[in-house]
Amino acid sequence: MNRWSALALLLAIAGALALRIPKLDTRPLHNDEAVNAVKVGELWQHGRYAYDPDEYHGPTLHYATLPFLWLSGARNPGELADSTLRLAPVVFGIGLILLFLLFVDGVGRSAVLWAALFTAVSPAMVFYSRYFIHEMLLVFFTALTLGAGWRYVQARSSRLSLSPQTGKFSPTRDSGFKPLTPGEAAPAFPSPQRRDGRGKPNAGWAILIGTGLGLMVATKETFVLTLAAMAPAAMITAWWTLPAGNRIRRLREFWNWKHASLTFCVAAIIWLMLFSSFFTHFAGPLDSIRTYLPWLKRAGGHSPHIHPWSFYLERLAWFHPARGTVWSEGLILSLAVVGMAMSFQKKSSPLLRFLTIFTVLLTAIYSIISYKTPWCLLNFYFGIILLAGVGASALVNLFRARALKGALVAVLLGLTAHLSWQAWQAGVTAWGTSPGALNARRNPYSYAQTVPDLLKLVQRTDGIARVAPEGYNTVVKVIAPESDYWPLPWYLRRFNHLGWYEKLPDDPFAPIVVIASKLDARLDEKSDRKWIMVGLTELRPGKFFEQYIELELWKKYVETLPRDRE
Repeated sequence: MNRWSALALLLAIAGALALRIPKLDTRPLHNDEAVNAVKVGELWQHGRYAYDPDEYHGPTLHYATLPFLWLSGARNPGELADSTLRLAPVVFGIGLILLFLLFVDGVGRSAVLWAALFTAVSPAMVFYSRYFIHEMLLVFFTALTLGAGWRYVQARSSRLSLSPQTGKFSPTRDSGFKPLTPGEAAPAFPSPQRRDGRGKPNAGWAILIGTGLGLMVATKETFVLTLAAMAPAAMITAWWTLPAGNRIRRLREFWNWKHASLTFCVAAIIWLMLFSSFFTHFAGPLDSIRTYLPWLKRAGGHSPHIHPWSFYLERLAWFHPARGTVWSEGLILSLAVVGMAMSFQKKSSPLLRFLTIFTVLLTAIYSIISYKTPWCLLNFYFGIILLAGVGASALVNLFRARALKGALVAVLLGLTAHLSWQAWQAGVTAWGTSPGALNARRNPYSYAQTVPDLLKLVQRTDGIARVAPEGYNTVVKVIAPESDYWPLPWYLRRFNHLGWYEKLPDDPFAPIVVIASKLDARLDEKSDRKWIMVGLTELRPGKFFEQYIELELWKKYVETLPRDRE
């Protein structure tokens, strides 16, 4: 990669940082983020992590977050900022751009640079890189596995080069794939190269494949869907790429049992260490297998998150809520179609063919499964973005005249700038109390998103604790059915005496009570106005909560509020 390409990559990374870092704590935590925050807080403070196979995902997010907590200066979860929690997904989201370098000699330098730019500004990639959930880590580890796999195939193929005369593989010391120039297609098989040490069979790539695979397993259960697309895509690509005749024998010559065993052992060790919480919770590895029983029920339709097959593609292609802005990543989707078409060329790269098959299969799998949440689209969108990079490079290279090339590049950059504007609007600027905040909650990637007004309830509750005789030892009761109260467990974490109820208890009263409106509690009437309702808050869309405070305590709090000047 020359200095201009390196500069372009650095600019893409700078753009990614500019869209991912600012105002990380402006948007309140989603309930899933809050669940992860509570679990990582326990790991940080007490060194305990026990994998739960029923409702939660793997441990990599929690362990990956620990270094940021150690460096934060916070001494306990009560001092921890929401922005600190979100730094791990930010880092992995930017790291994904760097992993594209593993694919340079399979899709071309220009394609990688375009893909890096699209990843940097994609609203979906930006939004979920600022989200304290597992998805961005899973995409990163998937890219690591595929990239290491491609490098291994190159290193292995360099030793078994195809003889044009005999059509057979024969050992050679100095063969390998020639790095592509922008717009150049890779040869279907290795060709002799200079003796520069490239292409030696390297068990290190096999270890890296196992590392990526093991971390995929330990991140989220949906890794099996990625493997379900990855394995047939590899087999179809090999069958498609190899010349007719004796394909099976050639694949056997290519296969290396030692390296395969090494990959499997590394993946198994990582799986065992992380799910057992570094050999302190031996039920974890077994639970990581048991987890597929409840998840299969959800995937089959036993869940509130059931959506039609077009759910993901509609959000990416054209999303226009009532009285809201049009959101679209149609540029990336359109260019990806061009990239897929390039894979059908006679001399196309085996990697490009693999990416096309893999992406189509994985998109189909996620579309067919009725259980859908919007962040899951990242798993196949990673492949779409790489193909879009190929498509952009191919279109630019259709023109020989510099003026035409420049004009097309300018158009593509202009459309890319519009993507970055959408990413900024969805993830950064519009999460206050302005009218723009309502529009932000109507973007394609907000899903059961916590309403910013929750922060007012939290501030009011903290203010009451400051005037209460018991401080943060004041008793707080939160009453809501079906755990509707999330993310309150995280935001009320400073209180030491919290009670959680799924139905109205016989004695619902406490100095501070937060209760779901649909329970129709009317605690002010029932207490003869000794408790008063001081606020009505929408926690999540359609989830309203009332807050009741003991009257005398409320009077003390009101006295501390600033008074308007007469």
